Amino acid sequence: MNPQPTKPLHTLSKSAKWQLLLTVIVFLLGPSLVSAAEFFDFYQPVQPPRDIQVMVHRGVISAAPENTIPAFQTAVELGFEWIEIDVRLTSDGQHVLLHDHRLDRTTNGSGPVHENTAAEIKQLDAGSWFAERFKGEKVPTLKEALAFCKNKVNVYLDCKSVNPELLVQEIRETEMQDQVVVFDSPDKLQQINRLSNNTIPVMPSINGKLDPGYWIDLLHPAVVEIHAELITKELVQTFHDAGVIVQAQVLGNRDKPEVWRACMDMDVDWYQTDQPELVLAEYVQRRIGDKQRVKVSAHRGENVLAPENTLPAYIKAIDQGVDFIEIDTRTTKDGQIVSIHDSDVDRTTDGKGKVRSLTLEEIQKLSAGAWFGAPYAEERVPTLETICSLVTSHHGPNGRVALYVDMKDADPEQVVKILHQYALIQTAVFYGSPQELQPLRKFAPDAKLMPGFGNPDDLQSLAENVKPYALDTRWTILSKDLIQNAHGFGIKIFSDAMNVNDDFDAFLDAMDWGIDTIQTDRISRVFRAIDLKLNQ
Repeated sequence: MNPQPTKPLHTLSKSAKWQLLLTVIVFLLGPSLVSAAEFFDFYQPVQPPRDIQVMVHRGVISAAPENTIPAFQTAVELGFEWIEIDVRLTSDGQHVLLHDHRLDRTTNGSGPVHENTAAEIKQLDAGSWFAERFKGEKVPTLKEALAFCKNKVNVYLDCKSVNPELLVQEIRETEMQDQVVVFDSPDKLQQINRLSNNTIPVMPSINGKLDPGYWIDLLHPAVVEIHAELITKELVQTFHDAGVIVQAQVLGNRDKPEVWRACMDMDVDWYQTDQPELVLAEYVQRRIGDKQRVKVSAHRGENVLAPENTLPAYIKAIDQGVDFIEIDTRTTKDGQIVSIHDSDVDRTTDGKGKVRSLTLEEIQKLSAGAWFGAPYAEERVPTLETICSLVTSHHGPNGRVALYVDMKDADPEQVVKILHQYALIQTAVFYGSPQELQPLRKFAPDAKLMPGFGNPDDLQSLAENVKPYALDTRWTILSKDLIQNAHGFGIKIFSDAMNVNDDFDAFLDAMDWGIDTIQTDRISRVFRAIDLKLNQ
């Protein structure tokens, strides 16, 4: 067999020369010492780092106004690695965060961004359009955003209109070189490379030219962005061999599970998405699989990303793979069962008055979502029947979820009747005081009662007198002995990991002790702990 002719070294591209050098090193030192190309050393906000990273488009825009500090803060709280922000120049040459070229959609101002000074833009309200609770929120400058994100979350700079020299200066002044990636046209990225001496990572969109060698020679990118439908396993591998990270752009009609799954099968590294919690849920559910794990209950649904006790909050929770959704039940003036936490409608609707004093028709005229954000303005307080219909028809990754029914002020006979009608009574658990729960047994002798539990000395009394299925246990009294003692009575332990208890080490301890269900306001954080427990 005749050997293939080799090209003279001086005719090879830079990337080909690098690959040849790597091959020589592997030959001399052995493959165990050099297994892959070296990637840019980005800051890792999540420890230990995940195999994939999520890039939240304009911050968490389902929970806060886009491109604002509250949207970034939510991303930090939920444990995402990246936020994508849009950068534009003002008339006086300052960088501010706005996606549109005009002010009209996301502020109370009007006109093109480039016709207003930074000081003028700083006078505008960038929050009220989303919800009254964000009234007075300001458009951040780039420097303010970078300072906020320092050592918290990494930043994808989508450069809509920038001054490259100023951009490099602001990144350097905030010492964010290892926490940003710059996205712009190839010519602007070449300027960034030159001005920063290749110390600030850049990321081109390569959708128009899927040639790794071309982009590596032109820009030496740390990352490339590719529309999901154009990605192939071979393309990803070629970039990985050259030390380049691959980001899938999965926005719009690409932002769905089958696309995320396909990208994960091809070892894509980063995902730019409007549904970060669901991308992570897909990743975690793949890693957990059929392994035995603690159960997860979503407190009032996914109440961080949607208004509490509404259908969108329940759907977002179900889609993340929770086992229970907790609902607060109350009876209306005309005897209907609705899900609302407070005894009045004042906090979570645009109405006023006691639930017991309002008819269902009056309550359902109110918005249950406008207080939270403009995308939810048409949401209504759901009835128990509506929730049951959702649960029976909308299944999560692990099948149908169960209901965790908080009996706030609800007619037990009516609650049981509805749950029987939808065949949900056998899986539901009922929370309340022992006195509130006992009447349920009259209508459902086998109902799974779960009284509150705050004193370990009460365990035997509750076991004998209430015969509960589970105890809703105060987190501060949890211990291995307590959980084992409860299990000795055949009683499961549920507990709320919220507020000060929302801590990875606390989750891991509780799982080590054998807790049965963790209820949370931060679903993604609990699943992260489960992933660490089962796979690290």
